[in-house]
Amino acid sequence: MILDEPQWLWLYALLVPLALRLLIKPYLNTLPIYNSTHFEGMSKSWRQYLEVLPRLFLIVALGLLIFAMAKPMKIHLETQDHEQGIAIEVLLDVSSSMDIHMDLQGSRKTRMDVAKRVLEEFVLGDGETLQGRPNDLIGIITFARYADTICPLTMGHQALASMARDITVNERPNEDGTAYGDAAALAAARLSHFEKQLQEEGLASESMNIKSKIMVLLTDGENNCGRYLPLQAAAMAKEWDIKIYCISLGARPDKESIEVGSETMEMEGSFTEAEWTLQQMAASTGGLFRRAHNYDSLQGVYKEIDELEKSEIQTLAYEHKDPMYEFSVHAALFFMFCSVGLKQTFLRRSF
Repeated sequence: MILDEPQWLWLYALLVPLALRLLIKPYLNTLPIYNSTHFEGMSKSWRQYLEVLPRLFLIVALGLLIFAMAKPMKIHLETQDHEQGIAIEVLLDVSSSMDIHMDLQGSRKTRMDVAKRVLEEFVLGDGETLQGRPNDLIGIITFARYADTICPLTMGHQALASMARDITVNERPNEDGTAYGDAAALAAARLSHFEKQLQEEGLASESMNIKSKIMVLLTDGENNCGRYLPLQAAAMAKEWDIKIYCISLGARPDKESIEVGSETMEMEGSFTEAEWTLQQMAASTGGLFRRAHNYDSLQGVYKEIDELEKSEIQTLAYEHKDPMYEFSVHAALFFMFCSVGLKQTFLRRSF
């Protein structure tokens, strides 16, 4: 408890002499009796013992009123978590080449199976390597010849994971191809539009504050169709402050031997033309380009993205003051009523 206006407590300095005056007043107004022989042996009545009560009640009432004027308050501290999440669009290649098999912890699975499993772990977490993205908006866009929105940006991650499990490789020859330029342009437009919609509806600072916008583009091929070139889509993303993280999923790259002085070092082979394009998309927007050739390496790439793009939860503390002076005022009125009532009835004095 605190006092909001403690300056009123100085009135207690005036209350002390007033209280002394009220308590000794009856003794100052007594009449002298020169012959008290007839009063010897007489005891005081109960009214004589209680006649001080009206004055005591009045003193207590004045003390309570002064305390109420100081405005006692009870402090309540409340905390509220304010989330700063990330809006993530996952772009997944579903062209026919994603049906090629690769290693998944000792077993052979298609690239699509590996990509979907790591995507689900990235969203929900696996309890070990990936912790999940519970505070982020996540959407999924697939692409072959055409880009399709499988799941719009949502916080319903269980539903999103269920939709991701149902994604299959494109089996229609007339729709086969790789148009990640179109997919990136679509993702950039969706991310930008969603943020503007939140701002227009006044929700950006209440329910969801978007800290950053990113897209994770996974493909195993070269952009060979579509309306937008990859670097055109990257330019759109850069204009709207969206990072692009590009992943090339394919066979393990060959090692190249490079002689450095007297030593020979082995390094991964140089980028293909398609990988150079992905690398430029990532670099131009502030993102990263990585290669992956199996489940473990792909999980490692997602872990790196997970660590680079962290959501934030800010804890805001609010202080609430609840007034407590109502009780003091009511108690003061009660004691004043008792004081006046007793003086006018049972303890009425004739002088």
